[in-house]
Amino acid sequence: MKILFAASEIYPLIKTGGLADVAGALPVALRKKGHDVRLIMPAYQGIIEKVAPIQKTINLGNPFGVGDLLLLETHIPENNTPIWLLQCQALYERDAGPYLDASGHDFQDNHIRFAALSWATATLALHGELIDWQADILHLNDWQTGFAAAYLESWKVKHIPVITTVHNLRYNGSFDMDQFPRLQLSPELLSMHGMEFYGRFSGLKAGLVYADAITTVSPTYAEEILTPEYGDGLDGTLRAMKDKLVGILNGVDYEQWSPEKDPHISHPYRLETVDQKPLNKLALLQENGLSEDLNQPVFGVVSRLTEQKGLDLVLEVMPSLLQQGARLVVLGSGDKHLESGYLALQQHYPEQVAVRIGYFEDYSHRLQAGVDALLIPSRFEPCGLTQLYALKYGTLPVVRHTGGLADTIFEAGERANGFVFKDANTASLQAAMIRCMESFHDKNSWQEKQKNAMQYDHSWDAVTDQWERLYQSLLQREMPTQ
Repeated sequence: MKILFAASEIYPLIKTGGLADVAGALPVALRKKGHDVRLIMPAYQGIIEKVAPIQKTINLGNPFGVGDLLLLETHIPENNTPIWLLQCQALYERDAGPYLDASGHDFQDNHIRFAALSWATATLALHGELIDWQADILHLNDWQTGFAAAYLESWKVKHIPVITTVHNLRYNGSFDMDQFPRLQLSPELLSMHGMEFYGRFSGLKAGLVYADAITTVSPTYAEEILTPEYGDGLDGTLRAMKDKLVGILNGVDYEQWSPEKDPHISHPYRLETVDQKPLNKLALLQENGLSEDLNQPVFGVVSRLTEQKGLDLVLEVMPSLLQQGARLVVLGSGDKHLESGYLALQQHYPEQVAVRIGYFEDYSHRLQAGVDALLIPSRFEPCGLTQLYALKYGTLPVVRHTGGLADTIFEAGERANGFVFKDANTASLQAAMIRCMESFHDKNSWQEKQKNAMQYDHSWDAVTDQWERLYQSLLQREMPTQ
């Protein structure tokens, strides 16, 4: 199958979250299965230096009045995946990140920036002759490419099947109605059953309503988003379309995340040599100047520091656990009051708490290998990747029973590989962390959970079968019956 995969961020070119990991790995896994997957993404500042030399440039014109949209044909050197970079200096070449300015606010013209990406994506899906390659399937991701489904609908032409994957429903890409004319979409789309969203218009809703299939990144999250509690205002829309909604768990790239071959850690190990893991624990403690007592557990956090991730709860329960000898190593950034809270905790317990604000890929690997347990107390979690990385490293996750965490982490039974709590409050989290500490001190219990964790296979190879079946089902719908 020929699949055009559109995303606003793709690892290793640029990454702010799990979308980039998926967009960087799923196409590679599908290509290994023999499918012809090609990518499209904006040419943000510095991206062109990270790809192979440009092979061809196609001028798509100036549909938004901000400068010509240039399509640069190249490939990602690390995995040889073909990619088209959409270049427009006025839209994409900025010093800050892909979505936010230097002060942390959304760019004022994000609706135009990602409408342009979506317009170019829809154009390629429709006019393969422009690139000498005609896709069979268009795979969109999140609100930033959702407008592409709206363009195909607006142009009133027969087109290839469209899939929209929701990585996080909370980011719906909604904008004031007075911005809508800039997008050059038909006003007919602005109905309650179209892309109108509580008096605004939404890129994500466009991607949902005008797609032939909707996927999200875990089976449990696919059920949760049908409810008002998790639906973020889109639950009614999704309930009306639940026959085309499916949850498929993300995979893990074990080439990137495996303690056996990880170049970032000082003492590689595998299941049979997991007794080497404490050497990584010692190295992490030494790196951070923390107490080097290996007989007490070290908890880790690698996350955006937000209340969605439940990290306000960790701040509340941590002092009592530190007084019992635990330690805490944190890597992340986010809400300023949470950043300040963790830095204050570090100041109060300098020998037990280490906090780094920001994200450093090599350090995140050392943290996964060096801590005993990873805290993921999310209020909601579409899939979660850090718990899947942790499992491979024999680092036991402590998670709330929600979304992809509920689908992958189990406290009881034959699959026990972590610690699970139900309610998003401090009492439930604290009880789970105490159970974790008790298990840590029971060597047999801990080793059994570690064994289950490290044997858990959630490679992309293990999940691409589900994607193949979904793509195939959409293509078969397009074929005439015999």
